[in-house]
Amino acid sequence: MNKYDDPNLSPQTLQTYQGYSLQVFTSGRIKLSFHISHTHRVEYYGECPKRFREAYARQSQRSLQVMPEHFACVGAILEGSPASLIHRIHLKADNNATADNAHIITDTEQEVCHVVLGALHHQWDLTTAVIQALLSRSGPRRGSPSCFNEYMPSYDHDWEEATFTLQDYQVGYRDPRKARANTSMSQDYDDLTF
Repeated sequence: MNKYDDPNLSPQTLQTYQGYSLQVFTSGRIKLSFHISHTHRVEYYGECPKRFREAYARQSQRSLQVMPEHFACVGAILEGSPASLIHRIHLKADNNATADNAHIITDTEQEVCHVVLGALHHQWDLTTAVIQALLSRSGPRRGSPSCFNEYMPSYDHDWEEATFTLQDYQVGYRDPRKARANTSMSQDYDDLTF
């Protein structure tokens, strides 16, 4: 068994989750929260290293043979989207717990975020402001407000291929300056500890 094949993101385990949320932070990080219950979640961060293509090549080299469907799906997305960022996924609070069976690819030209979990592909349409936040990475790594935070319950996609558009979102883009001004203890802040 490959230690980079995270069982929390396997098709069997995904079926047990009530849904998941996608958060984008002004620091350039992305957070995936898989909801086990209303209060219990399994959380992952997506980070785009400076040399993300080299990092992806290393992941592919070490895990391609045990995860061919996943890397075929990611490869097809990258082939059609040359201006993309590749986000490495790791368990919250453990940068070393990399999941090679999950990637987030952000197509900056088409303004689309692709979440690939094994062979499952979800496409999230984003706004220009959210893409700019991912590109500029201007917010601090900690305490950075989210500029996008949407939840998709499992009955909206049944853990099958899906596309989420701007019309599907409750809020969509959230102005981080307003979030910071409205409250200092918002749940939209990244990695707050009390």
